[in-house]
Amino acid sequence: MPHELYDYSPIVSRPPLSFPGGARLAFYVGLNIESFRPDLPIGAPGGPVPDPLAYGWRDYGNRVGIWRLLDVFDELNIPVTGIVNSDVCTAFPQIIEAGVNRGWAWAAHGQTNSTLLAGMADREREHLREMLAVLDAALPARPRGWLGPGLSETHQTPRLLAEAGFTHLLDWCCDDQPFPLTVPGLLSVPYSLEVNDYLMFMTGPGLTGADYERTVLDQFEQLLNDSAATGRVMALPLHTFIVGQPHRTKYLARVLREIASTPEVWLCTSDDIAEHYLRSTDQADDRRADELYRRAWSDL
Repeated sequence: MPHELYDYSPIVSRPPLSFPGGARLAFYVGLNIESFRPDLPIGAPGGPVPDPLAYGWRDYGNRVGIWRLLDVFDELNIPVTGIVNSDVCTAFPQIIEAGVNRGWAWAAHGQTNSTLLAGMADREREHLREMLAVLDAALPARPRGWLGPGLSETHQTPRLLAEAGFTHLLDWCCDDQPFPLTVPGLLSVPYSLEVNDYLMFMTGPGLTGADYERTVLDQFEQLLNDSAATGRVMALPLHTFIVGQPHRTKYLARVLREIASTPEVWLCTSDDIAEHYLRSTDQADDRRADELYRRAWSDL
């Protein structure tokens, strides 16, 4: 059964993809900045409330971890896509201020990571409206990108987001390039589960900071090699309470230093990637139309 949201497209059959300045690999940091409700279970339903272990661990990222990460991003001049729950805007306004002052791009991440969209059904439109009201008031402009909390969607989420002015989703981790979705005006921009710090450290047995560094650089080296034929995108998803821990941050810094010093890399945001792809596609369509026009006249 074909997927309703996108068509199958083997990467080897597409026109070559290029990036600004002759870059081959587009690289962006997706920084997950999340809030959790202390009055709801964190993780499996029926968990303890309150949950000092789970809540306090995550809250470390907002109180301490993110400020450690900002030092790394500032030192290396790394653009950041802030993937943010709207509840962060009211609970931790200093974080929003820090990102706005640095000119971050922003991607909406639902209201809170305590509430997934899956199964929301009739209440989803109101949920998104409430989220956007908070984001619109706190940010310089409405986000154009979306990552569902827990990468969750309903069947109507893409359509509702397109109606609200969004241009791209990060939820579908199925490609190394952007691609159009069947919802008009909406793209998928690559995100990653394989080098997602949460999944790497929390689901793998005994992963160390050095293991993280080597794995992320393995991903980078292969994608850079692949990009000799056509442009690729590398997303590096981060969580403030994971790589923001003292014993891990230096390994992230080593990774970013290596990637940022590679000439073939375009350091960018998810917004930049979506905008470039749409602009390139529009120009390609215009060139094809011009060529067909010239051929038609030459046949007369």
